[in-house]
Amino acid sequence: MPASPELLKSIEMFSAFTQEELEKIAPLVQPMKVMEGEILAKRGQRARTFFIVIKGDFMISFENGKAITLHNKGDIMGWSTLIAPFEYRGTVVALTNGEVLTLPGQEFYLLIQSDSALSSKIMNEINSIIASRTPYHEA
Repeated sequence: MPASPELLKSIEMFSAFTQEELEKIAPLVQPMKVMEGEILAKRGQRARTFFIVIKGDFMISFENGKAITLHNKGDIMGWSTLIAPFEYRGTVVALTNGEVLTLPGQEFYLLIQSDSALSSKIMNEINSIIASRTPYHEA
């Protein structure tokens, strides 16, 4: 069952979005329970899914040996689904049982391509999140 627009609105990334915008995104979003130790994405593999943390602790490890942990509702993983070459840059592992929202990368990408105003809002939010994490995973 897809996530509700209300759930999306409760996530900081989508808090400034209109009801109409949330209703365009919500049908793509599926909640998923994760188990401790579960690998959600592997570095170098084709990026197929964009993840938003609802609860739980996750680690993203990078090729350079660095890693970050994500714990907050609204943290994102798998943004490589939207950026060429569309391969995960890190490996994502669940450190605890938790829950994420998933968006199929291809469908999310098509939505962004089809609506320039929505695309701008989404990419600005993602870029802001990425910029805040950049010092942690660059070589």
